[in-house]
Amino acid sequence: MVRWIPFLNVPLHRRLETTAVVFYLMIVPMCMLFAFYALVIPLFWGLTIPYLFWMLFIDDRWEHGGRRLGLVRNHRVWNYFRDYFPISLIASTKLDPNKNYIFGSHPHGIISMGVFCNFATNACGVDQKFPGVTIHPLTLASNFKFPFLRDILMSFGISSVSRAGCDNILQSGPGQSVLIVVGGAEESLDAHPGNNELLLKKRKGFIKLAFAHGASLVPVYAFGENDIFDQVDNPKGSWIRSLQTKVMQITGIAPALFNGRGIFNYDFGLLPHRHRIVSVVGEPIDVPKINNPSKELVDHYQQLYMDALSNLFHKYKDEYASDSDDLKIH
Repeated sequence: MVRWIPFLNVPLHRRLETTAVVFYLMIVPMCMLFAFYALVIPLFWGLTIPYLFWMLFIDDRWEHGGRRLGLVRNHRVWNYFRDYFPISLIASTKLDPNKNYIFGSHPHGIISMGVFCNFATNACGVDQKFPGVTIHPLTLASNFKFPFLRDILMSFGISSVSRAGCDNILQSGPGQSVLIVVGGAEESLDAHPGNNELLLKKRKGFIKLAFAHGASLVPVYAFGENDIFDQVDNPKGSWIRSLQTKVMQITGIAPALFNGRGIFNYDFGLLPHRHRIVSVVGEPIDVPKINNPSKELVDHYQQLYMDALSNLFHKYKDEYASDSDDLKIH
């Protein structure tokens, strides 16, 4: 039975919060729609053709940290977005603005709402909590191939997760840092409420990146990220999981079969459930600058990172996710 929302009795601030989340979720489809019209309607070609030429052959800011705009990152709409869940950011330590950092965020969740709110916008005060440290969330390079969407992503300071993109940011000056959702889209297939299952043991690229730049590793855990959507039961070995894995291998997209709530009901739709998300930033792990670190050294620092992440999780679990499962790292 579907539970309908008594819309006339909903307070204005909650309506605004829901509107902010709908606005966020509509960014991608609206950009695709605008791109389609720009390509098929000759009236727009006078602007479309120069824009596409500039996008494809000239502009490379998507691999250099994007174009952070304070007007975009500090817009009031993101405060409503934050309060919908609500989302908060806990800084457990101070960071030296003279160093570079690689933030590893866990878990991926379905859409990584916590990463967007806490690090792509300033709704939770990331700029004030880490003064002098500029954090660039990273996403797939393919996202910057879509007209208009690329420009919106860059306005938040989002950049490409490619090696070139990471190198360009980390070597651009003190405090310039990147945030990587280490588990990637594959981890979203394990994003079930109460589950804390991470794909990390085979992820060594960000450790090698830290050695290349002498950048410190910073673990981040987003409690509640997996709780905002329900997902079809897909245990490893099931036919559903096998099909999802096959599709992901072919397309590079993890086809998570998820469900949330709707605008007018509580039980079905693409909107996330209202559930608290708390991202806790752990203490940095200093990494020496070594051009060709041995496998043993990479494994050692990866283990240091996993231990630090586990300690961070268990330190705050009882406070922010007491009813969830224990941490599992694969």
